[in-house]
Amino acid sequence: MKIFLKLQLAFGDFVLKRKLKHFRRIIKVHNFKTAKRIGIIFNATKQEDYRQVSGFIKDILEIGIGMEVKVLGFVNNKDVPNEYLLKKNFSYFLKRSLNWYRKPVNSEVERFLTEKFDILIDFSLNNDYLFNYIMALSPSRFKVGKFREPNNYYDFMISINKDKDLKYFIEQVRHYLEMINRPELSPDFMNI
Repeated sequence: MKIFLKLQLAFGDFVLKRKLKHFRRIIKVHNFKTAKRIGIIFNATKQEDYRQVSGFIKDILEIGIGMEVKVLGFVNNKDVPNEYLLKKNFSYFLKRSLNWYRKPVNSEVERFLTEKFDILIDFSLNNDYLFNYIMALSPSRFKVGKFREPNNYYDFMISINKDKDLKYFIEQVRHYLEMINRPELSPDFMNI
């Protein structure tokens, strides 16, 4: 089993690196005040994680007037839970949408990959190829996620302990994206 998993990852990385050879994007640091379009990806398998992400979106929409937020969730089941279905600007893909090396093969994912968000946030806490694939190939300007080694797909990474949950990570993302690039902060903080 471990040999097959290593083969999957190696082949997936090979395919992704080939695609990235011709991939170009413009990087620009944004915060919640400057971003007009925000994208979020996350593992929506657990309903508690879905509720945490929904709460975060509600909070940032109150901060950014006129802001648009689009969400792409992965559900590691046969069906999307009913609770998720009627949420505006949320789309999902299922386990059956993954090919043999975990590349998402789905129209929702393809559509999401054409979006140029000012900020794209990866709320997945595990290092999973399907989220790496989306983050790597997104043309978004500023990509944010959990610190992982090796990872060349994020512009800003936040390190958290392994025992911390999604709620804690969301708090950290909110904190840093409210602080980053604020002119009243000293240049030695994080004025990128």
